[in-house]
Amino acid sequence: MQSESAEVTIVRDAENDIKMRGLEVYVDGTYADDLKFNSSYSFSLPAGDHTVMVSNHLYKKSLQISLKPGEKLALLAGNSFTLIGGLMVSVLGMGPYKVFLRQDTRAQTS
Repeated sequence: MQSESAEVTIVRDAENDIKMRGLEVYVDGTYADDLKFNSSYSFSLPAGDHTVMVSNHLYKKSLQISLKPGEKLALLAGNSFTLIGGLMVSVLGMGPYKVFLRQDTRAQTS
């Protein structure tokens, strides 16, 4: 018998992550976890449509997901510099960055 729920794991270990600022994780609008660099957060959700959002208090990124019963979904989250931000950091020592949240294609888990 297949489970009616699905498993989601958000990983924060991307090479391009600037390793600054924690990311607050929200699932369907409810706070779930504070994700530091080189950590992960796993949770179960009922099959169906859901919204996952990460925020560093300055920027946020949402992702709509549609889960099937028994599915295992891996997401990748982090903070990274914009193109202009990378240039500014090399010159000024600071610059703008953005939040990212996307399916983690490094290892297919479903």
